[in-house]
Amino acid sequence: MVAQLSSDTRLLGLDLARWPAQWRAAGQWLLARPALRALAPAVPVRLVGRDGQASYWSVRQELATRLNGPFQSPEAGVAAAEISPDEVLERHLVLPSLSADDLAQAVRLEVLSSTPFPVDQTVHGWRARVGEGDLMQVDLALTSRQQGQAVLQRAGLDEQAEIWLLPAAAATAAAPTVPLVLRGWGEAARQRASASGQRKVLGWIALLLVLLAALAVTPTLMLHQRAAQAQAALRALQQKAAPQQAQRETLLRSAELLRHVGELARQQLALPPVLDMLTRALPDGAWLNALQVDGDKVVAIGQADDAAALVKHLASQPGVSGVRLSSPATRGPGEAKERFNIELHADAARYGLVRAATGGMP
Repeated sequence: MVAQLSSDTRLLGLDLARWPAQWRAAGQWLLARPALRALAPAVPVRLVGRDGQASYWSVRQELATRLNGPFQSPEAGVAAAEISPDEVLERHLVLPSLSADDLAQAVRLEVLSSTPFPVDQTVHGWRARVGEGDLMQVDLALTSRQQGQAVLQRAGLDEQAEIWLLPAAAATAAAPTVPLVLRGWGEAARQRASASGQRKVLGWIALLLVLLAALAVTPTLMLHQRAAQAQAALRALQQKAAPQQAQRETLLRSAELLRHVGELARQQLALPPVLDMLTRALPDGAWLNALQVDGDKVVAIGQADDAAALVKHLASQPGVSGVRLSSPATRGPGEAKERFNIELHADAARYGLVRAATGGMP
């Protein structure tokens, strides 16, 4: 089996083969707008009329404006000859709105179907204008090549000149008009010159827009570059300062740890001041069997003649609070003294490790 390549150029319902023509039609439509048409250079044209008299015109794209006098430079511009309406076969068509390429093809088909001359000897021209709705009114003129050559010879021009068919009111009106130009003579050179000039103007405008955009973007780019440089400098500074930053963090952690240790130390009681306070507070007939210190709480276990009186006496000591019997005092059979288990809270500012370390005494 021989594999055959598909010639289908449609993609998602779109005919890709028509894209170039559609883009070209869109470009032609844009260039025909008044704002862009004004950018096209005006081409001077010297038109030799049917009576042999010369008139001078300025043509911008296809729109011609008659001038009051000759050009400043006699050799400037292009030449054209006026053909009489009696020397052409005129037809008027009404067509739907078409692109330039489609309109040219429709006119060509009309010429082929209606020309009374041999096809290779037929020359034609047309001008289109917008009609009602989406319709176009097309003015078509046909003649033979021999007739066109005769018109040029009558005007004393060569075949590089153009052949114009002017509207009836164009000879006296000062308003711009669109002459019907027969194709196949010298009009192509003028059209190329006009298109080239328009492209140059558009190119300069595009360059100006690029320069303006560059001027507008430059401050932003400079600020961005400065910000990038500042970020790079900051990263380099951070890399250089990383060891010092690590040492600083270590120092801060150590300082925080010392602060916690100091707080704990200020809350812890020192045994010598506590013993000294209890020694002074206990009466002669009392003694301690055990002593427990937990934070600022002291638990004293011992014997005394009167445990309740001892509790009151301990509560009167400076820096002592919350004195109570954690369990009832008991006296065994035959014993003369009461066993007590007293719990109290001592002020760490008076009996604490910090005060003891600084040499303070209660």
